Amino acid sequence: MSTNTRQQTQPLALKCEFCDEFSGGLDNSFAARYQSEFRTRTVLRTQNFRVLPSLGQIVEGYLLIVPVRHRTALANLPTQLIQELSELCRRVRNGLSSSYGQCLFFEHGVRAEQSGGCGIDHAHLHAVPFAGAREPIDELKHRHSFKMISGISEINDAIRMGSSYLYYENLSGQPYVFDVDFMPSQYVRKLLAQSIGIDLWDWREYGREQALASSLMRLSEYFSDDSASIAVG
Repeated sequence: MSTNTRQQTQPLALKCEFCDEFSGGLDNSFAARYQSEFRTRTVLRTQNFRVLPSLGQIVEGYLLIVPVRHRTALANLPTQLIQELSELCRRVRNGLSSSYGQCLFFEHGVRAEQSGGCGIDHAHLHAVPFAGAREPIDELKHRHSFKMISGISEINDAIRMGSSYLYYENLSGQPYVFDVDFMPSQYVRKLLAQSIGIDLWDWREYGREQALASSLMRLSEYFSDDSASIAVG
């Protein structure tokens, strides 16, 4: 097995919230909160990805786009999965925009030890409705070096090989990549919460949320109709 493969994958025997959840296990935070109410929180799925409401909504409609196979950074995905992810992001942006208004995307891609993170090393892209609020892009630009890119496929061309990064796609859909050696836990979540005057940003401190249930019902219905229209088309 190559070093690159070892960095990107992880056996299920090692504790991973998403791997356990996707395999139907109960040793994960979603099951601990919602197993008596919801069998799954997936609102949209493709062959290699799942889309699900985040624990710790901050705003209703807050989604995560997660690869089924354990990987630590979306920039490590092979080309064909990047293409699948790009199409999925388009559908998610359309769904959130239709249901909640403008949205932004971000990922802290952890590819080196001591890079920080939220305690879950399974890659996940945040998709957050943020219409009518001040997004933190200017603050991020002020604090970190960055480059404008056209999408996730260009991250590796924009930063040092194998380094960790912050991928951020603003409300207008313009992607940026920030070269970050270390990022505190849930750094962007905290900036988003502060922007709208919310003190609670740590997803671990949330209990059962009505916003998650509402997101699950509303977006499951939207994406079910969306998938049906694609199939017919």
